[in-house]
Amino acid sequence: MPEPMDLETQARFLKMAEEEPEMTCANTPIEILEAASAEAEPTPFMEEYFAIGHGAWLAVKHGRRISLPQNLMDRAILVLWNRACLLDTDRLLGQTNPDTDKPLFSDEGLY
Repeated sequence: MPEPMDLETQARFLKMAEEEPEMTCANTPIEILEAASAEAEPTPFMEEYFAIGHGAWLAVKHGRRISLPQNLMDRAILVLWNRACLLDTDRLLGQTNPDTDKPLFSDEGLY
């Protein structure tokens, strides 16, 4: 189990999620993948990370900020977190994930 992230590291990753919404799955920091797969469900930090990143990705996709209903954002957080867990599993097993070139914060095709 990875060491818990300190607040400074969390803030750095939250800023990255907002500033790099088109980051591919292949470029996801290992610390994020490990943090996602270390728990049985998304932690409050993971929820915030994926909510910020997904919101920023939607803004890029649509050319403006989108305000999703909470139930849709919750669904997006869960599928994005699940993908991060699968990415970490594939990383540990030395396998290539089919989502490698997709944006990490995109939920398209995950439902």
